[in-house]
Amino acid sequence: MRVWVTRTEPGAGRLSRRLTGAGHAVLNAPVLHIEDTSNAAPPGCFDFVLFVSGHAVERAFATGWDPKLRPGIAAGIGAAAETALRSRGIRTRLCGIADATAVTRALMTPPPRTLLVKGEGGRDVVQNWVRSHGASVAEWDVYRRVPARPTLGDERIDAIVAASGDGVREIAALWFAGGRSGSVPLLVPSPRVADLAEAVGFDNVVVTAGAADDAVVSALRKLREV
Repeated sequence: MRVWVTRTEPGAGRLSRRLTGAGHAVLNAPVLHIEDTSNAAPPGCFDFVLFVSGHAVERAFATGWDPKLRPGIAAGIGAAAETALRSRGIRTRLCGIADATAVTRALMTPPPRTLLVKGEGGRDVVQNWVRSHGASVAEWDVYRRVPARPTLGDERIDAIVAASGDGVREIAALWFAGGRSGSVPLLVPSPRVADLAEAVGFDNVVVTAGAADDAVVSALRKLREV
């Protein structure tokens, strides 16, 4: 199968190598790229620091985040965030958390002061949950997603891998502008993103078991066997 990998880097390159090793042809053409915001961290210390992605971890530390000066329990959403934290020697809480909703299920009640390290925009599930319990939450936007708008040309594509709702919107704009069919298999990491994909015109949406590379490889293996 020829697979279009639309994720941001470095995840796109990592997944592309995995797919190539599994026997797929790959078009590595991210539809979004990550840009620093240069925003300073909110002042003070926090009881709980939640990084929403691997990008959030990387950008926070590049901006000068020092957990020794800002003590608090840390957690990451998704395997990339957990890996990035552990590579810096940070012991994480709530391992295996796939999305924001899972955070609210895993914690009985929010800590008094939470810091959410994230990109601009995004969902407000965690923020609303924290505030509904009378606790405080500060948001630190350390990056923004910027459209990359790659050129597809007339290349054959048998499946597409998407990573987010923003990515799906960019994929749709490029895909349908070329008059292509919405029946192409589109792999997404969650039912929420699947609903958005169907709303913009894709009718063969496959929800993988999370966003991890293994989940994507497994889903494509099943598609190839059909």
